[in-house]
Amino acid sequence: MFDFSAQQDFSEERQKLLAYAQLCNVFYERELKLLGELDESAEKLKKRLQSLPFYIKRAAETLLSLDNPLTLDTQNGTWSNKQRRRCPADKIDSEQNRLWLQKNAQIGLLVPVVKTLQGETSIRLDCIDALDENKVRLNEHGWFDEYGQCLQPTEGEKRLLRANKDLISAAACGHQWIGQDATLPRTLSLRELLLTTNINWKNLNKPKPLS
Repeated sequence: MFDFSAQQDFSEERQKLLAYAQLCNVFYERELKLLGELDESAEKLKKRLQSLPFYIKRAAETLLSLDNPLTLDTQNGTWSNKQRRRCPADKIDSEQNRLWLQKNAQIGLLVPVVKTLQGETSIRLDCIDALDENKVRLNEHGWFDEYGQCLQPTEGEKRLLRANKDLISAAACGHQWIGQDATLPRTLSLRELLLTTNINWKNLNKPKPLS
């Protein structure tokens, strides 16, 4: 008797391997292009190239294993979800940020940062890595006060926002806006994609539990 379940399992495994290969290929292309544009010493470039296979394999394997509300495009190595016509950051004020950070700020928590540069607005995903009285420090974007205002010189404008589903989804999908209108999404770096694998969709106010 022909085993249809075995055929189905083989087909699913084949599709998963194809998706894994597609993700690895697009990540290598993207990261090598980025490294080629960096003005760094040969020694630093060598170290980054040596670590690249580990992070690419880790990203591809983890992205394929996730169960979340976003859709994974394996050919482009991106998350997708319906984009809001207006930037959802416009609904968040400074007092809301203060109250939320006062209650929820902790090391390891993923948070959205709205960045506006030359009229283009995007939302970036970052991680709290230090707390100091009424200040928080993010791993990439630096120090912010209790209201979410950036405390250091920066290119353009940056504001730390309270986490909610609209903002975290927009950050993970690279959504952008020019003025009051949505525009094409940006492509996330490998670092940002790895951050998306740590989103705690069940409770955005807490870091993802260790598995």
